[in-house]
Amino acid sequence: MRRNLLGPSVLLLLALGGGTLLAVRAAWATATAQAAGLPEIELSVSGADAVPGAVGLAVLVMAAGLGVLASGPRLRRAIGTLVALAGVVGVVLTARAGDAIATAQRRAIDEAAASGIDVQWSTTAAQPLAVAGFALVVVVGAAVAWLGPRWATMGRKYDAPAAREPDASDLWKAMDDGVDPTA
Repeated sequence: MRRNLLGPSVLLLLALGGGTLLAVRAAWATATAQAAGLPEIELSVSGADAVPGAVGLAVLVMAAGLGVLASGPRLRRAIGTLVALAGVVGVVLTARAGDAIATAQRRAIDEAAASGIDVQWSTTAAQPLAVAGFALVVVVGAAVAWLGPRWATMGRKYDAPAAREPDASDLWKAMDDGVDPTA
């Protein structure tokens, strides 16, 4: 049964990395400001703006999915551990950014009200989705670190060809082809 988890784990890492990347790149909050006699101004904050490192973490998860496919047992354990740590860092960073955006929202509304500017602020579900995506990355990374060394590896046909010593039959074949083996 453990051998059957290689494919799903690779697909999960690719999907979680891609989905988390989309959630991080999406707008987490938008604000529309309107002052009397002035045009309306619309601003948005994406997760990439709030947490620049989250994009890199999501890309790392996708790359790790392909790395798990092509690596051996020891490297799979290291990749799984790295992915789990990246997921923990992603959860912490994206959760803290959500708190910072909420604080900025309250301050902006209070300051705008004092200045006579009407501000409409809205948040999206992208930030909680990014947190959930990174939380699932932790689980899949831990599973890869634990079970990955037991999974089948790629066959020898994908290894680089090894240099071999010529044997007597190779020397005779070379001489038959007109190549001087002493040169």
